[in-house]
Amino acid sequence: MTDEDAGYFAETMSEIQRKVILLCSKAGSLGYSRLAEKTGVSYGEAQQVGWFLQSANLADIKLIKPGYSGSAIFLNDRGEQVRQAALRLEMKQC
Repeated sequence: MTDEDAGYFAETMSEIQRKVILLCSKAGSLGYSRLAEKTGVSYGEAQQVGWFLQSANLADIKLIKPGYSGSAIFLNDRGEQVRQAALRLEMKQC
């Protein structure tokens, strides 16, 4: 994915999708409950964003810890590129 593609992807995401992707990373992520709390949406809405990111090949949904029932969004390389583009977009808006 080029930087231009990542920028376009970030621009066309919904506000909640951008908020969620900014809270995720490759190394770690908050569980859906915490993502929902931090973004002001329901658990189901946070979960839908996770499904969207996974279907767009930007992230994987994994268990937070083995044996723990909660899931979290972990970005892949493409997701990290879009996250960086979303961060630049947010900085421009400030």
